This record gives sequence, C-alpha cells and structure tokens, in this order.
Amino acid sequence: MLRRRLGRSEREVSVLGLGGHTYPVGDGGFRTPDERAELVARLVEGGVNYFDTTFFNEVELLADSFRRAGVGEGLHVSLQHVDGISDPRWRERLRGELESRLKVMGYSRAPLFIMGVGNGCPPQGEITAALEALHALKAEGLIEHIGLSCHELTRFTMVAQALRETRAADYLMLRYNPKFPQAAEELLGVAQDQDVGVVAMKVFCWDCGPDQWGRRISVFDPLVPEGRIPNPGTPTAAENSLRWVLRHPAVSAVVPAMNAMWEVEQNLLSISRLEETVDESLFAPYRDRLWEHESLRQLSHHAESACIRDRAAALLAGGQLPG
Repeated sequence: MLRRRLGRSEREVSVLGLGGHTYPVGDGGFRTPDERAELVARLVEGGVNYFDTTFFNEVELLADSFRRAGVGEGLHVSLQHVDGISDPRWRERLRGELESRLKVMGYSRAPLFIMGVGNGCPPQGEITAALEALHALKAEGLIEHIGLSCHELTRFTMVAQALRETRAADYLMLRYNPKFPQAAEELLGVAQDQDVGVVAMKVFCWDCGPDQWGRRISVFDPLVPEGRIPNPGTPTAAENSLRWVLRHPAVSAVVPAMNAMWEVEQNLLSISRLEETVDESLFAPYRDRLWEHESLRQLSHHAESACIRDRAAALLAGGQLPG
C-alpha cells in the first residue's frame, strides 16, 4: 500500500483510507457489527492505516470495529466536529464534541481533529475563528494536528484565505472529483505552499453536496449485480476517478465509504495499479447518471444497498429529471 505524508503532521498515511459514513446494505439494514469489523480488518490487512469519522455514531462504530478486529495500533484516526462552523453555538460546543470523541476512542488527546465548515455557508470570519479555536486546543495539548473539512464549493476561497491568515492548519478534507474539481483552482495550491495535507472526499459520490444530499449515491454504483464483481483486468471508471484524484500532488489520501467486501477488494486492487494512466474518456457516461431516469430506475431495483434503492426511487418520484 502506497503511503504519503499528511502535510506537516508528518504522519505517513495510506493513500486509500476508509470514509466515515456507513450506510445500510441489503434488506437487513446496517452491516452487523461483526461484518463491519471484517471490512475494517481486511482493509488493515491490505495496508490501510487512515480512518475518517464524522458523526458521533461513526466514532462509536469505528471504535467497536477496532475492538472486534483486534486492531488499532499504528492506525491514524481523524475525528471531526461535523458541520461545526455553521452552528452559531460552535464555540460553546467544540470542547464537548472533542472530549466525547476522545472518551469513545480511549485517547488522551486527538491525533487528528477537524471542524466541518458545514452547510450554512458561514462567513470568512467564522472559518478563521474556528481555526484559531482549534489552535488554542492544540496548544492546550488536547489535539495534535488540526484542520478543516469542507464540501461546500462556494466556501473554498474563504478556506484558502483562512489558511493564509492563520497558517494554523495541518490538514484539510475537501470535496474533490472529476466533476467538481474546484478545489484545484486555488485551495490545493495554497495547501501545497503551506505544506497542509489534503484528504479528498466525494471521490465516487460526485453529486453529493449540500444542495443535493438526496444523491448520496456513488455514480459508479453497479446497475446490475454482475457489476459487483471486482475487475482484475481493465480498470473501471471508478478506478480512474480514484486515480484522477490521487494524481494531484497536494492530495495525500482519499476516503471513500466502503460498506461491502466487493468495494474493499476493488479499491485495494485499484491502489495496486495506481501508476497507470488516467483514462478521462471513461467519465462521460457517469457525469449525469444520477439525473437520468433509466439509471435511477435500475438503481431503484438492483442496487445492493436498500438505502440507495430508496434514494433512487425517491429521486424518480420527485421528478425534475431531464427527459
């Protein structure tokens, strides 16, 4: 497993990490705790050492998986106050959000901790103030490395300015993929200049953003069951998306959610041939897949995840699709 340095944190993280979100799979709801632990154990066996968490329940799930799988030593876990900066009361809630997560993970201090910019489009001053508050907690010894998470494209310029004003961030987690590459316009360059590590999210969920939460679906989710068989031959479009993101020199790691063993195996296989050329021509059929009637119809019937089937059906029922 290839590893890269996560900015000035100096931590060597696997280029493939595990995203924080866990979604239902099949008719039985969420993966059982033992099944989730099996996925984590397989990823660790494959060389993954970076784990992202967002909401509090995901911290609990990850801690439980670590215990069940008998892993944890040498792994890097990023904790987060989700959407914190959009909360008008974030100043009074930040310490509690941090301490509750430390307790679950059994940490005396957070090795990696970020605040999410959130969906409320907070002003520039709030983003800067959040970095300063995190820096104070770092000086207090409760956090080792700090940063920001942002999936709201319109805030990227503000995040870049906050980096310039404070020079406090050690790493970022950003929405970045071939359909929405805006992070590369300015923010990734600023991160490189300041040696701020970058973790890319929404590598497969291209359309997933504050204005389209109903499309929390990978654009590459197979439309037929046969598509869930890992492809040892020709690289898939999903693999090209992962490779496209990781070829930017500012990006240290990607954190897709993985909720089935076939996803784990396909992503591990993809990393093993990361140096192959990106074929951007493969992206065309996927750019608007989640806006197409027929693709959503097939997903509503054949997606492995009951959650994705329900989302696709809801999008169909809601209309507003071209054609």
